[in-house]
Amino acid sequence: MNYQGIKKKLLRFKSIFTAHWAGFMASHPRYDTAYYQAEITKMLNCGSETNGFAVYQCLDCGKGEHKVNFSCKGKACLQCGKRYARDSMIKIAARLYPGVGYRQVVLTLPEKLRTPFYNHPNQHGLYSRFMMLAQACLTEVIQGQFKETDYKLALIVFLHTHGRNGSYNPHLHVILAEGHSILRGFNSLVQSLG
Repeated sequence: MNYQGIKKKLLRFKSIFTAHWAGFMASHPRYDTAYYQAEITKMLNCGSETNGFAVYQCLDCGKGEHKVNFSCKGKACLQCGKRYARDSMIKIAARLYPGVGYRQVVLTLPEKLRTPFYNHPNQHGLYSRFMMLAQACLTEVIQGQFKETDYKLALIVFLHTHGRNGSYNPHLHVILAEGHSILRGFNSLVQSLG
């Protein structure tokens, strides 16, 4: 896709929020918070003069001014969110143990529990405990499989609250280390990520 195609796609995405964000918040008041307002406002202003800009010109002749609008660096923005995700993955990859294999495991919340999760008054605490369940669940499965209770797991857990289609579907993406060589240094990895 060329630059013009990407720009049109971003404008269509922003137009959905411009047209429907207020109505969405009215029917889903839990999203009517300063955090969501700030993220959506940043996304809508991404690449515009509102976020600031820099002006460049030729150092030899002083002509040919070129203005570049700043990005929003927001998570809700298609362009900046992708960059944020890529940068996060680079940071995580730098902390993985060299020579150790890793697997991705996805743990999904059963559909019957999604409504209680969605309506829970303390979602931060609930999501934190949900993430801790990943280690307990995988530890039980692996220890049961190998009939050994001394196995310790090295894993990194990410929480996603929505599926690709935008529906509420809390699930965990787990990066799970394989093999015995990861046991040394596991505590230092957990501390460095904390």
